[in-house]
Amino acid sequence: QERGVSATTMLDVARRADVAPGTVANHFGSATALATEVTGEILGELRMPSPELFDGVVDLRSRVDLLVRELSAFFDRSEPWWRASQREGPGVSFWADAEAHYYLQLDALVRAALGPLSSDEDAVAVVMTVFGRWVIGSLQEAGRTSEQAVSLVSDLLASWLETRSPFDLPGAG
Repeated sequence: QERGVSATTMLDVARRADVAPGTVANHFGSATALATEVTGEILGELRMPSPELFDGVVDLRSRVDLLVRELSAFFDRSEPWWRASQREGPGVSFWADAEAHYYLQLDALVRAALGPLSSDEDAVAVVMTVFGRWVIGSLQEAGRTSEQAVSLVSDLLASWLETRSPFDLPGAG
């Protein structure tokens, strides 16, 4: 976070860990392997919600509310890392790999929250588009508390999703 991934060398890591540079090189093998390990550590530290979160939660409105609340808390925890990635700019493979991993996890989480609507690609796309870090932030900038912003987004999504039925799914007939 301090200098950015692209400006950090394996020698910097060795110095910070107070070990010999060869120890870092032998342990990780390459800067890419080190970056992959760091990505895993960061995501573990941030505690991205998992699909198991919805086990035992039956109704759609409760599932959507839980999704929005848990992702909002995740966004709060990840704010410093998100800002660090924005400072780096495009083309840093470390952040591109982390972002790709994040979107895979997010897709699985949204589909788990949607339950029977998980195969409705429009529903998945709307949830992933309507709810994001910027939506809650924009509502807060408009004078809403965090709790109010989360409730508004949750109500918006749940209300729209409740209008979907298996007959609304593409190809259903």
